[in-house]
Amino acid sequence: MNRVMLVFIVAASLAIPFPHGLHAQEAEAPAYKEGDWWRVKVEVARPVGVSVGGPQLGGFPEYLVRVENSKFRVFGIREDQPKEIDSATIVSLILGKPEWRGDLLKFPMRVGLSWSAQFPLQMPGIQRQELAQYEVQAWEKVKTLKGEIEAFKILMAVAERTGRVGRLPGRAVTYYYSPQVKAIVYLREESPPKSAEAVTTSMLVDFNVSQESQ
Repeated sequence: MNRVMLVFIVAASLAIPFPHGLHAQEAEAPAYKEGDWWRVKVEVARPVGVSVGGPQLGGFPEYLVRVENSKFRVFGIREDQPKEIDSATIVSLILGKPEWRGDLLKFPMRVGLSWSAQFPLQMPGIQRQELAQYEVQAWEKVKTLKGEIEAFKILMAVAERTGRVGRLPGRAVTYYYSPQVKAIVYLREESPPKSAEAVTTSMLVDFNVSQESQ
């Protein structure tokens, strides 16, 4: 093989676009399509005497979000029986919308990207504004109920502080966003960080999305 042909082959190979799993340097904001859907398993643990009220978060073992008529419809699932509910929290948990923990996703996404955002937090007897810091830490594989998925690893941190009612614990949220799935495929929130006092987890069970414009 002569040198000219070798240079041509190398140049051509560099011009071939790599899929997300092989070369995820940057991801643009997802384009949701009619019929896209995601199903996640949610587990919530709280201290003794503290309950999670209503179907918003933890009221069902699994949730389904589906795009219909340009809207996100949410269904709680128990024993494979879906029940439609009104829950911006679940939409945020899966798609990163700001209603639950602020701007969980920022685009174009890349490793090293960081930002901050405020969000309202309600606790028993307390309602306050929290300031969170977010950082895209890595591109790696994460285990889900759908199998291993390559995704951006993101950390959200809220510092501990003292308020009028005493010590207000910090919280840490580690979550993974997959451009292929167009959603957060795994999330774990701890408050305080590195404890089992109050924990929320969400894990992808299944999904079906259009890959157009991805």
